[in-house]
Amino acid sequence: MVDQTGSRPAARYDSGMDADRQRRPEGIRGDVARLFSPEGTNQGMPSLGAALRRVLTRPGPQAVALYRVSHWFWGRGMEVAAETLWRVNYFLTGADIHPGARIGGGLRMIHASGVVIGSGVVIGDDVTLLHGVTLGGSGRGWFDGAFEDGYPVVGDRTEIMAGAKVLGPITVGRGCFIGANAVLARDLAEGEAYTPSREMNELRRRVDELERRLAELEARPQPESPPESKPRPARAVKPRTPGSTRSRKPPAAEAGAG
Repeated sequence: MVDQTGSRPAARYDSGMDADRQRRPEGIRGDVARLFSPEGTNQGMPSLGAALRRVLTRPGPQAVALYRVSHWFWGRGMEVAAETLWRVNYFLTGADIHPGARIGGGLRMIHASGVVIGSGVVIGDDVTLLHGVTLGGSGRGWFDGAFEDGYPVVGDRTEIMAGAKVLGPITVGRGCFIGANAVLARDLAEGEAYTPSREMNELRRRVDELERRLAELEARPQPESPPESKPRPARAVKPRTPGSTRSRKPPAAEAGAG
């Protein structure tokens, strides 16, 4: 469907988000509450034994737990302890999560390898991250001195797929979906889906539309232009010699003489 401006509306993503849903508890309590919920695993709510097995053997839950402890140290000014645990987290799980990042409850990391979260990032509740996700600054200030860089803000119940990059001071609304290997550098409205293939398809559609309009313009008969009139050549003026000039008497003088 195309609106009156000729552009397609943004794709909507149904995240199952209920506007009246109560917020998750903060910190690790929210992580545990989401784990023991119908969306705790791909198979639904896990049993107590299955949940313990995931926490003890999977790098995702371990990365989230270690981040929570390092963030606790960071908030109390114990930066050395926080950064030490930050490095331990990276060594054990492969997740590079700065302890200064602010992450809501219910964070789910299915795979932790290659995840990078910068110090100023803000993440809402019940967000899902896959491996290779980067949330951080854009680096645009290197070549644009007037640009003030920053960190993204990710809304509740957003899902970010493997290899996606969310860069710069942008806002991702609640309940969004960011596809694998996407590079997002603009704001997303609530419930919007952003995937590289959709953006390329939209670009191809616009190019095809421009080519169609250009072909229509070229196929129209061109109005006949009037024939161009050739400029007349300038007449050459024959120069007079001094001996060829004669003075004539005025007519009155000639009549009086007669």
